Amino acid sequence: MSEFTKNKTAGVFATVLIGIIILAFMFTGYQQFEGGGSVSSVGSVGGQPIKVEEYQQEYNRQIEFYKQIMGGEISAKQLETLKIKESTIKNIVQRKLMSKFAKDLGTFPSDEEVKAEIKALPYFQSNGQFDVTRYKAILAQNRLTPLEFEQDVVDQIRMRKVQDLSAHFPLSKGYTADLNKFREDKVNAEIVTISKNSLNQFIEVSNDELAKFMAVETNQKRVESMFNERKETLNKPEEVTARHILLMSQGKDEAAVKTQIEKIAKEVTVANFAAKANQYTEDPSGKGKGGELGSFGKGRMVPEFEEVAFTQKPGTISAPVKTAYGYHLILVEKKTEGTVAKLADFKDKFAREIIQKDKVEDLKNLTVSIANGMRKALEAGNESEVKALVAKYKLQYSKSGINRIDGISSGTYLSTDNMNAIFAADVTKPQFHSFDDGSNLVMIRTTPGVVVADLAAEAKAASDQTSLQNALSKKMMDEILKDLESNTRVKINTNAIQM
Repeated sequence: MSEFTKNKTAGVFATVLIGIIILAFMFTGYQQFEGGGSVSSVGSVGGQPIKVEEYQQEYNRQIEFYKQIMGGEISAKQLETLKIKESTIKNIVQRKLMSKFAKDLGTFPSDEEVKAEIKALPYFQSNGQFDVTRYKAILAQNRLTPLEFEQDVVDQIRMRKVQDLSAHFPLSKGYTADLNKFREDKVNAEIVTISKNSLNQFIEVSNDELAKFMAVETNQKRVESMFNERKETLNKPEEVTARHILLMSQGKDEAAVKTQIEKIAKEVTVANFAAKANQYTEDPSGKGKGGELGSFGKGRMVPEFEEVAFTQKPGTISAPVKTAYGYHLILVEKKTEGTVAKLADFKDKFAREIIQKDKVEDLKNLTVSIANGMRKALEAGNESEVKALVAKYKLQYSKSGINRIDGISSGTYLSTDNMNAIFAADVTKPQFHSFDDGSNLVMIRTTPGVVVADLAAEAKAASDQTSLQNALSKKMMDEILKDLESNTRVKINTNAIQM
């Protein structure tokens, strides 16, 4: 996607926090917030609100991150499986806790540090130099004031200083040697995570139950209320599929750029547009791709570009269009009409969902049944049966290594108590473990870890020292965050974000 689109991900606040890459969005627009315009925040951390915009930006960043990993669009089912809403909240909470910790430590970046950080960002540069006009224009387009943006940069520098501090505390050789021995306690693990809330969809609801439910007026209102809450996400907006040629104007003679784009306009046709885009466009993401922008809805492009793209006929090329980024030629390839969701099309679906959520006892029984079957399959080492249950109930499944220092290498979270329980057992033999935190049931079959021949002794020692330092730094920050969260009031409006 091009730089001028509103939803461009920007590494403006790039930092590594608790092993998670946090890239703040400069541009928003992938998803509209589900809670509606009347909601101003989705929660708070230590009295500090989590603004709707903040939630949406992080949610969009997560979507973009997984789109890049998975090589394309993400379906609604994948969004649910990946638990993007939950991880969005977790990232924001951790970021705010870390920022609070950094302030408590007394980390105060100087004005010079903040200026240097901002001036180094390529998004605000023209011809390799910081462009104050471009800086103000980009912030204005994204409804940010310089003060708000600069405060975010201050917070990022503070957090980076804390990370640097944790990554460079000294370790004695004896301590390192002892910890490396401790690290050699390792197991291989087959891990299944059962999210209890996601099992509601597998609870059976008969047509007779559905009819009786909908015969009650109160239930009809519940269904209508659910539909109204989600309507914006059910609507299918009008979309345009387009290509463009962009000549940037920042730091250039604008009259000369305009003359050049007018000259190119006389050369391009629908047939040769892609080739000419590869030749002329200065949009890095479109170079080599024929200026391709893909399909986009309203609100994804800057207003001047969007106004032309959505009024232009498919199969035509626009006259030069001026935006804050420069001059564009736009080829609209296709238009897809939008549709407005109707209650009649969704009432049975939502009624069924409400009934399933109300069947609390059925959910308990289903969870127990799945857990019993999974335990039997794991203990028997029956991988095919494990995978069959995973596929049937859309469970999370992974294979991973676990050691006492680094923890688990997959994305599954295990607490200190969970880790202690695993290594308290005889790790030289296959073992089964089950951990229930109320929302998720994690089932693990461990087998003895295999020791692989390592690098040369000197290289191995250096590698071990670095990785050990990183592991201990991460563990220390994990414990700090855990302590902060236990002593900080964190309030999340789960109804607003429909988790």
